[in-house]
Amino acid sequence: MTGGPRDAGERSTGTAPSIDLLGAEMTPSEERLLAVYEELKALCSEDLPPIAHANVRAALALMHNVVNGLALRYEHLSDLGV
Repeated sequence: MTGGPRDAGERSTGTAPSIDLLGAEMTPSEERLLAVYEELKALCSEDLPPIAHANVRAALALMHNVVNGLALRYEHLSDLGV
């Protein structure tokens, strides 16, 4: 674990930095967390076996708490049909 959510050594190196809801530049770790969240949202819309679908939805709910708590994204899962 690092010293904090926004360590000086963890700055994005992409051409266009991603910005969170508070206007701060996202760290690489935050960008990865957001990518996991987006991938889980995409998987929820696919035709998966029931056990996989249920567990993807459960994982998405947990990741929603992460990205919402870090102010990376704000949306209601019910608005997404999840």
